[in-house]
Amino acid sequence: MQYQNPFWGMMNYDYIQQQTQQYHMGQVRNTYECAHKLKDFLDSTDKIAPEYQQAAWLECCAVLVDYYQKHNIV
Repeated sequence: MQYQNPFWGMMNYDYIQQQTQQYHMGQVRNTYECAHKLKDFLDSTDKIAPEYQQAAWLECCAVLVDYYQKHNIV
């Protein structure tokens, strides 16, 4: 049964289930993408000469602190 009225579409269980499934799959995709990017980032640190690695990690920590402050984490 297809609903012409948007209000009735909101009450359509199949529609709600489809939207929930799409949201879930999008979040799973975002999670895998985030993990992949983190792996790429960590792999890229291997390209930094040992004498510069400490400075690079300090810069990365500064970015994390900024992110935490921006999002009120901790």
